[in-house]
Amino acid sequence: MVKGKGGKLNALMIFVLLFLGVVAIVMLGIFVYGANLVDSTFNIIGDNVQIGNINFSEAYDDTLGQGITSFQNGADSYGLGLLLGMVLLMAISSFVFREKQKIWIVLELGILLVAFVFAVSIQNTFNILINSSPEFLDIYSNDLIRSSKFILNLPIIVPVVWAFVVIISYGLFKRKGEELSDLGA
Repeated sequence: MVKGKGGKLNALMIFVLLFLGVVAIVMLGIFVYGANLVDSTFNIIGDNVQIGNINFSEAYDDTLGQGITSFQNGADSYGLGLLLGMVLLMAISSFVFREKQKIWIVLELGILLVAFVFAVSIQNTFNILINSSPEFLDIYSNDLIRSSKFILNLPIIVPVVWAFVVIISYGLFKRKGEELSDLGA
């Protein structure tokens, strides 16, 4: 990595957060939909199927059914953890790759404006996806509540995360030895 280019990298990571976050939550919603479909299908089939001395419904409930239920109960926490982990990664990287030249903050303001427009369009697209079918609306409003709120609040979250990253990148913390160089020594 080129020394002194960290601030621009951190500002561009906002786009990575937006894109990967939405893709991850949409994929998680698709997996929850598939798990719901498998669970309901096996529950319907299992009532009438007897394999030897084993009832299919009881075997399913003792094995795969527990795994699917566990996934469905934890899916929202997985999604929110992934999104918050991305934000934490941005904060840590902004601390590690701090920017010395304050002039790049103007470029970062431009990146913020583009990221904000991108966030609004992602929010609208996600809202259209959620409302496109009753099944998706049910999944994202009941199973993935916190993850959906995060994506739907991106126009608020993006400027807050950007400000946090810029403050860490440009200002709050100085590296050892920078105090002397600022004084001209």
